[in-house]
Amino acid sequence: MIRKMKPADLNAIMEIWLSSNLDAHSFVGRQYWQEQLPAVRAAIQDAEVYCYIATNDTIAGFIGLFVASKYRQQGIGSKLLAFVQGYHQQLTLDAYPQNQRAVAFYHRHGFVTSQQDATNVHMTWTAPE
Repeated sequence: MIRKMKPADLNAIMEIWLSSNLDAHSFVGRQYWQEQLPAVRAAIQDAEVYCYIATNDTIAGFIGLFVASKYRQQGIGSKLLAFVQGYHQQLTLDAYPQNQRAVAFYHRHGFVTSQQDATNVHMTWTAPE
């Protein structure tokens, strides 16, 4: 099930955010991600965030797009992305070029690379007409 984030979800979401970034971006120091926690926590509280709720009522992932490691490769990221694509005509995102798994995931879901350099891949998705 996918639902809008509740205030009580914030700690679980932040745990997923941190662990996902540490897993996916081993080329970036752990301290960097830990230093970003306060700003990301504030931003998430002001954003429109949707959570994927697993059968045990646990947050398995959230759109931004992060999925807890034990729930990866189960289609949750695809479901979250499709959910958001259903409500928007265009989405943009940035990814690290070294995170080839994420870049490939977004390409499979219709995103195109609009700009890339050594530190950033900017991608855009536009709804079919």
